Formats: sequence, C-alpha cells, structure tokens
Amino acid sequence: MIAVVIVLLLGLLTMSTDLLHLIDDWQSLTVLVIGDAMLDSYLNGHADRLCREAPAPVVTVQQRQDVPGGAANTAANIASLGGRAWFLTAIGMDAAGDLLRQVLEQRGVSSAHLLSSPERSTLAKQRILASSQIVVRLDQGSVEPIGADLEQRLIDRLVELFPQCQAVIVSDYGYGILTPRVMQTLADLQARDPRILVVDSKRLPRYQSMLPTAVKPNYEEVIQLLGLSRQSNRRAEQIESYGDQLLEMTGAAIVTVTLDAEGAIVFEPGQPPLRTHVRPAPQNQTSGAGDTFISALTLALASGASTAMAASLATAATVSVVNQSATVTCNATELRQVLIEGGHRSKLVLDQSDLATYIQQYRLANRTIVFTNGCFDILHPGHVTYLTQAKALGDVLIVGVNTDESVRQLKGADRPVNPLSDRLTVLSALHCVDHVVPFAELTPHHLLRIVRPDIYVKGGDYTRATLPETELVEELGGVVTILPYVDNRSTTRLIRRIRALH
Repeated sequence: MIAVVIVLLLGLLTMSTDLLHLIDDWQSLTVLVIGDAMLDSYLNGHADRLCREAPAPVVTVQQRQDVPGGAANTAANIASLGGRAWFLTAIGMDAAGDLLRQVLEQRGVSSAHLLSSPERSTLAKQRILASSQIVVRLDQGSVEPIGADLEQRLIDRLVELFPQCQAVIVSDYGYGILTPRVMQTLADLQARDPRILVVDSKRLPRYQSMLPTAVKPNYEEVIQLLGLSRQSNRRAEQIESYGDQLLEMTGAAIVTVTLDAEGAIVFEPGQPPLRTHVRPAPQNQTSGAGDTFISALTLALASGASTAMAASLATAATVSVVNQSATVTCNATELRQVLIEGGHRSKLVLDQSDLATYIQQYRLANRTIVFTNGCFDILHPGHVTYLTQAKALGDVLIVGVNTDESVRQLKGADRPVNPLSDRLTVLSALHCVDHVVPFAELTPHHLLRIVRPDIYVKGGDYTRATLPETELVEELGGVVTILPYVDNRSTTRLIRRIRALH
C-alpha cells in the first residue's frame, strides 16, 4: 500500500504566523472565475397538511433566501476570502439574472462581466424546505451551449481579462459556457502567458492539454473517471494507488480529490499522497463546500504556498462552512479563527456523555474508530509518532486520558508532573487526535464499552496476550493493534534526565 502523508492540519500548522500572513496577501490577488452561474434560492416554511389534489405536502413559505450558486459561489468565495474576484459568464435577461447580479454585488463581486443575452435563460435552482427538510428542488434555465454571438463576446472578454489576473478558476458544470472555442482560447492564453490555473469540472480529461496547475474532482467524479465502484467509507484507501493515473488523465501538476467527511487526498508527481482530515458535521442542506475549497486552494497557490499548506488552508476554509446551511461562503476572518482555534477546539475535549453522542454520529457516517489510552504526562516525540500512526489506521482517533488520581495509582505519588487539564490541552493541539476524554479508572473498560472501537491501539511495550483490554475489545467486535515502540523515548526516562540535571 502506498504510504500516505498525514497533514497535521489545524495542529502544528495552526500555530504558524506564516499561514495568517498568507491570508493577508490574498488582498493583492485578482482571480478570474469562468464558468456556469446559478441562482440558488431557498424557500423555508412549514408543512402540516396535504393538498387535496394529490398526496403532497402544502408548504407555507415564511422566508426566502437567494444566494450565488455554481461558479457564482466560487467567485463569491474568492471575494469573501479577501481576493478580488472577476466573474465571467453568460446569463439571461430575466428576473433570475437580475437577482443574481444583485446577490453577487452584495458579496463584493462585480457584475460587469456577466454577459446577458435574450436568447438565454438564467440557471436557477429553487429548494422548497419544510422544517429545514428539502421537500423538492425546482431547476430551470438554459443548459445548451451558448450561441455564436454570445460565445464571441465571452472570448473577447476572456482575452481582455486574462493578462490582468494572477489566477484563473474554471468552474465547469457542463451547462454550455465552456464551449470548445472558449476552451481553446483559454488554452492558447495559458500557453503564451501561464497563470495559476485550477479546474473544477465533471469533464476533466477535456482540460488535459491545458496542463492545469491543479484540478479538484470530488469522489464521485473520480470513481467515474477510474471506473471504480462506489464505497461508503475508506474512500481515500480505495483511490490512493491511482494518483499517477489521475495526474496523467488530467494533465495537472496537482490533483486534489475531495472526500466529504473524509477530508481530501492530494496527489503530486513523485510524491506520496497527502491527506487532510475534517471532523464530521451535522447533516444539513449545506451546498457549495467544494467551491469554498477550490477558492482557498487557488488563492493559496497564487500567493506562493506549498501544496501541503494550500491543501490545509483549503480544508480549514471548508471546516468553517460545513456546519452552516444553504449555499455558503467562508470569509477571511472565519478562516483565521479556524486556524487560531484549531477547528473548534472546545469540541475536542469531551466528557463521557458527550462522547456517546459523537460515537453515534460517527457510526451513522460509517467512520472507522480508533481508540487508545494512557497517562501522556509529558508529551514527547514518541507519543506524537505513536498517535500519528494510530490515526493513520482509521478515520477517527479518540484518546482516553487518565485522571490525576489514577495516574498516581499507576505511576506513584510523585506523578503526574502535569495536571489533567494541561495534558488534555496539549493532546488536543495535535490534529491527529480527534477527541480526548478523561477517565478515572485504572483501565479504560468503561470507555471501551462506550466507544466500541474498530481498532484498539497500544504501544510496543505491550503484547496482545498481556494487554488486559484484549478480551473486551474483541468481545465488542474490535481488533487489537500493537504499534512499534519508539526507542529511547519515554516519560520516565525524561523525568530521570531532568532530575539528574537538577
């Protein structure tokens, strides 16, 4: 199996002022977004009866929300994150087009490059919701290729704007804007004077000759490209060996595959796959998280960030929107807050009742749960290596931490050196750790019954036969994994050295 590099998103990276300065630099960048614009409308209300004509609910609408969708949402995200967004597309001369212009202007995106035509109907998607549940979605608008006259107007504007921007995002939903002539013009411009070019398309092989800087397919698009069957979990493991094939098929220098709750996996030539992780969010009607991801990724690459840093920033931006509903954007302030706080750190330290709730959510999402436990009195490189390896075994890593009294019973009256609150804080600063939960018993049997882990991990100073938890873990349906012991790294050794120096 190909080695996977785990990006310590929101852990070590969140402490770097370079990331925050990088976001500040985005204000100097102009990004041209070209693609299919949509108007997303949400009509919220309640339903308490069926209509007489058919067994369908009658929704009494109480609120309407209109927001940019499709490529328009990508442009809105660029502006929200601090960049200057130019949005080039074609819309109709209709009420939906007027409303789209309005909501874009409200979000700091100029409507100067929205080319109108009476021959076209603006794409609009109306979602009818009753008590926050979508009842039906109504789609309307032109999806056929734009006509010759409108195509030429769009090409002329593309030739005008391309030299003035630092990056270009292609947001191709296959709704008629990216015609062969438009694509050829873009390819010619890119060949003569290359820009950061990031492509989000359901038809990625069409862009192979452009040699994009990066492409961002989602999981469904990737399995279609590769002819693979759909999986509900362990998606990263399924596709991690196909990196070279995806790079060749797309012509891109970077392929970033978004995996919903599993985060993302990033491929580069000659490099092991790179992983970013996110924590699960409640199921809601969030739409456009991929637009947020590609916007932050593009701005980061255009400002000179490494691939790992760009992927981490893009994932951090997505974290801030997945807990919201409707089509949403991330702004620079929210992104800074996620980086500073480490992705809502308060949710990392749980009591046992909250833990049960999270476990239920993870089970519903088919997440593989890894559990380990210990005192973690003085965190050292051996611990970090061990916990990183443990996280790589599954999707969620939960760490049980002995309370001060239980540490004293296990280690002696002079331990712990650091109180429980400090140990929880330090552990929760590692991104490979998803949750920490204290326990007062000498063994974590009660926690194991709550977590019912798929994998229970301990260090190499144990064996499966000598581990008192083995029988319970296997009774609960899990497996025990012993990780290699890191030589010359132990808390007891550190304490001895400090005392000797003193």
